[in-house]
Amino acid sequence: MEKSFRPGTTPLISEELQALLNGASDEDVIDIADDLDRMILESGLQIRHFGFARDLDLALFILNDKRVITRPLSSFPYLDKAQDYDLDQYRVSESGIHWPDLDADISLRGLLQDDKVLTK
Repeated sequence: MEKSFRPGTTPLISEELQALLNGASDEDVIDIADDLDRMILESGLQIRHFGFARDLDLALFILNDKRVITRPLSSFPYLDKAQDYDLDQYRVSESGIHWPDLDADISLRGLLQDDKVLTK
């Protein structure tokens, strides 16, 4: 997959957007968090580990509270087409998981919206 920009460089943005960003104050920021965002933030919920079983078409997302989210690996085409080595090269962030070599991200919010979280 071709990366959208070269790491270490600043992406180009329009003059209008730059002017808006330069003139923004804290009062201009709009809080768009909903109940799901608040639940994730307040509980400190995060993805801890990722695993997969290609022969079972299975992707596993293990959360820091020991719950497991499962999805078909094929439901993420960019992951399904990736080499196994590249799938193992992930980084966990506060908001989800990132594969730098694949330029791919999955958010915890997106996983939880599907509401297939298994209880402890």
